[in-house]
Amino acid sequence: MRAHFVAFIALIVIGVGCSKHFPNEPLPNQPPETFLSLMPDDSLRSTTSQQHLQWWGVDPDGFVKGYYISFDSLHWTYTTSNDSLMGLKLNIQDTTYRFFVAAVDDEGALDPTPASLRYPIHNTPPVVSFVSKSDVPDTTFTVATFQWFGSDIDGNETITNYLYVLDDTSKSWSSLSGDYNKVTLKKGDGLTEGTHIFYLRARDVSGSYSKTIRMPIDTADTWYVKEPKGDFLIVDDYGPADGVSDKPTAYYQQMFDTLMGGKFRARDVWDIKAGYNATTRGKYVPALINPTFSETIKLFKYIFWYSDNDPQMAILQAAIPEFQRAGGKIMFSTGFTQYPADARGFGDFAPVENIEQSYFAPQLFAFDKDSLVAVDASYPQLTFNNTIFTSYSYPRGLLPKVSARILYQMGKTTRAANTVWIARDTIPIIMGVKDADQASFVMLAVLLHRFSGAPNNVPALLRRVFQGEFGVQP
Repeated sequence: MRAHFVAFIALIVIGVGCSKHFPNEPLPNQPPETFLSLMPDDSLRSTTSQQHLQWWGVDPDGFVKGYYISFDSLHWTYTTSNDSLMGLKLNIQDTTYRFFVAAVDDEGALDPTPASLRYPIHNTPPVVSFVSKSDVPDTTFTVATFQWFGSDIDGNETITNYLYVLDDTSKSWSSLSGDYNKVTLKKGDGLTEGTHIFYLRARDVSGSYSKTIRMPIDTADTWYVKEPKGDFLIVDDYGPADGVSDKPTAYYQQMFDTLMGGKFRARDVWDIKAGYNATTRGKYVPALINPTFSETIKLFKYIFWYSDNDPQMAILQAAIPEFQRAGGKIMFSTGFTQYPADARGFGDFAPVENIEQSYFAPQLFAFDKDSLVAVDASYPQLTFNNTIFTSYSYPRGLLPKVSARILYQMGKTTRAANTVWIARDTIPIIMGVKDADQASFVMLAVLLHRFSGAPNNVPALLRRVFQGEFGVQP
């Protein structure tokens, strides 16, 4: 019996001794392991400064909840992401970066041996191109604007300068900050009478240059710059001739040749309707109304602007207020479209609130010989020229501003069929206004050359406006 007990105790001792190899306490938390890759996966490849980095972690006894990342192993940033597209700044031609990432597990344990990757960055030169449809017209006055778009795969902010020069790339280049995307050149910048070429290139922080581009884009082309002949400009906003008889350009040029003793013989004519349609600007019109068109007309003191039934409102609205603020004076003669909604906005630049929404006659006919009656006695009466023109479509009255002075009203009609016009017997149809007693803007709501029935009256009107209102001396 004693032998059996001794054996039992021995078994217990043996069992207790064996229990030391199977503890009830868990193993301590193990830190995670971190892995890192570059896309493409090549740490020695010279790449661009836009880098796609990916990383991940493995925890043997839990899960990874996030990562700490660093570029110097001293300053760390926490993230839960597993990748990032990073733009690395360049300060010299080529730069070598090192990236560190350390996984952290659900208990806060950090990988004591962060993953790291070294990769050299090769600078990519910038690229510059002119904005689409911003081509300089083939002829300009001494103002031209050039607009471009610059980009750099290393980040557009690495473009430090744009450099440009006229005509000769061996000359000294002018520099603009990388924040600029356009430049306007004038006579003082070298835009003198003659042919010219504009060259442009970009430079980045490393000193690398883009390819040089030119305007005109066609390497066989130049554009011609003409200096103003004087201080008077005629703006031709009139489309293709309406029949053989309607030749306003020749009419007005002949008129100004002799007006006031030939005072305006030294003048320029700007045809802004040539090549124009609903989707395409005129071929002599710059892409940017402001500043190019506005700065161009400010080269002059006086403008006679004549238009067909489709005046270019966007140009007028943008450029005329700038011209007036610079002290310019303008006489404006225009017709109107059949649909008045297409011709709103006159109040932005003229002494009228708007035009009347309805025409007072669908047409004026040759046999009526209608007239504009002068309200201001110092202005001559204007009569429809029924010996040359057969009709005049969609005449409308003006709705003047309170400050405006009325110059002309439409004469009364005896045409019984025109009940609308007859009903206006007591409500004047206003056809001409100016902006003040000493005017700087005179507007006629007719095509002036078609109201030349009394041949001497049109030159008398022009003399009254330019000499009497605008102060031009013969």
